[in-house]
Amino acid sequence: MYIYSKEILPNGLRVIYIEMPYIHSVVMSAYISVGSRYEEEKKTGISHFLEHMLFRGTRRFKNSFELLQAIDSIGGENDAYTSPEYSAVTIQVHNKHIEQGLQILGDIILGGNFKPEDIEIEKCILREEMKQFVDVKGDYVCIDDMSYCLMWKNGSTEIPLFGDEKTIASLTAEDLTAYYKQFFVPDNMVLCISGNFKKEQVVHYIYGVYGNLQGKFTGQKPPLRTKQTKPKYLFKKSPSQTTSFKLCHKAYPYKHKNVIIMLLIADVLGGGISSRLSINLRERLGLVYEIACYPTMFSDVGSIDIYTSTKKENFEKTAQAVMNEVHKLSCEGITEQELKRTEERVFSQMQLIMDSPLAMANWFGIEELLITPEIPDTPEKQTQKIHDIRLEDVRKVISEIFVPEKRNFIVVGAYSLSNKKHTITMLT
Repeated sequence: MYIYSKEILPNGLRVIYIEMPYIHSVVMSAYISVGSRYEEEKKTGISHFLEHMLFRGTRRFKNSFELLQAIDSIGGENDAYTSPEYSAVTIQVHNKHIEQGLQILGDIILGGNFKPEDIEIEKCILREEMKQFVDVKGDYVCIDDMSYCLMWKNGSTEIPLFGDEKTIASLTAEDLTAYYKQFFVPDNMVLCISGNFKKEQVVHYIYGVYGNLQGKFTGQKPPLRTKQTKPKYLFKKSPSQTTSFKLCHKAYPYKHKNVIIMLLIADVLGGGISSRLSINLRERLGLVYEIACYPTMFSDVGSIDIYTSTKKENFEKTAQAVMNEVHKLSCEGITEQELKRTEERVFSQMQLIMDSPLAMANWFGIEELLITPEIPDTPEKQTQKIHDIRLEDVRKVISEIFVPEKRNFIVVGAYSLSNKKHTITMLT
């Protein structure tokens, strides 16, 4: 098992300790409330850019080469990412290197030194990263960004959440420094230590590395647009042999009381190889190679999303097959057999979280950052909730979510005008 505890440093930094003495590694993760939700339109992409620059703007290392070599030299692994409402930096090391790991993580998130020459190099790297989401015509075709903007944002539905060449090119060292100082302050961050460590020793290290961090967060998270009265759709033509689409239904935010039921429904639809969508669209009809259904959750909004891709000749047939499964779910719900089988799958997945220090860090760290509960939710509590779910609970949630006025459909790829008209009629 594990031992959970939380401490708030005098400067306001929240620190979560998850002691897992039966493993060898330690994960150290910093979660910061910063992402595209906070950005001005003219500085779209600055949060993601800042995440990149953290690995160049350290105080103790002359450059990113020295920093990365320091991580490698202790057999460590690092990761960082930016989502719409938070960013994360993670280092995983053997527990004998925990002091060095905490110091290196501190070097990264407490750096804030942005040299013009490093900025120009990182802009080149970002341009290469952006090319993953640009088609041969030069159009931005990231379907996840499009679905996010269609459901939750005002204005254009095709604004890259990581910025475009114009906005990234305009960013300066002054912009990055000001943005860093605004968001990288103690009360806007959570530090989570998960794995095999002695807490009294780690507390000493944390006070030494992070105790002097100062500043207060004065920003606000702008609300997302949630009002919708009819199905919405976005079609983006792109030269391709395949057509991708997402069918999204607005649902529940992170840690809503019905989230566990939402997870169960998503699993029945498209969570595994024996799910309804996989069995019917892949195994019986041969329309797709992969199809998935999964929840997307933020602090205040959420959705259940179905994603797949198929050859352009099968686009309309595939969309109809997906809608057939959604309508069947809405009309008939799920069976007692599906409930029991999926309960066991979701139960097992929750249990496996407790075997992973990274999964545990994400579980408690992100929860603390986004909703700051008085009493933390735990994987154990969620597993108990799974076994308390009844068929009538599932039916009620299905009736709340899978309705036309919560439906959003995003298409990227090749399609005809006839395809477009016919698929739009399917949404009602």
